[in-house]
Amino acid sequence: MSKENVEAYREGIAAINRGDLEAALRLTDPEVTFEPLRAPVEGAYKGHDGIRAWFADTTESFEAFRIDHSEIRDLGDDRVLAIGALHVRGKGSGIETDVPSAAIVTFREGRMAALKDYAEREKALEAAGLSE
Repeated sequence: MSKENVEAYREGIAAINRGDLEAALRLTDPEVTFEPLRAPVEGAYKGHDGIRAWFADTTESFEAFRIDHSEIRDLGDDRVLAIGALHVRGKGSGIETDVPSAAIVTFREGRMAALKDYAEREKALEAAGLSE
């Protein structure tokens, strides 16, 4: 299932980047737990309704939002490690920046069931039980 999980993750990111929420939801388990970078402040997003809320929050906050996880690794055990950056441009401010992003994604029956963004590569590697 490893290759399929990596490909499903890539498809999900591509869907988010093009603004296709429904395509992303088709690749996401209905009971998903999503912990993006802002989760420590706002809490985790749960289920498809949570993903819809995250998408709406993101659209409201950012004029531009793109996930660029250039390194995606199969961790086995239905998990994927994704490392890269989030490219954002704030609405109103116009400030544009890249924010480090390093996430572990857990799959259930070929769909994303959990995603936690650790922000820093080293933290995600540690959470995955890896080191470089």
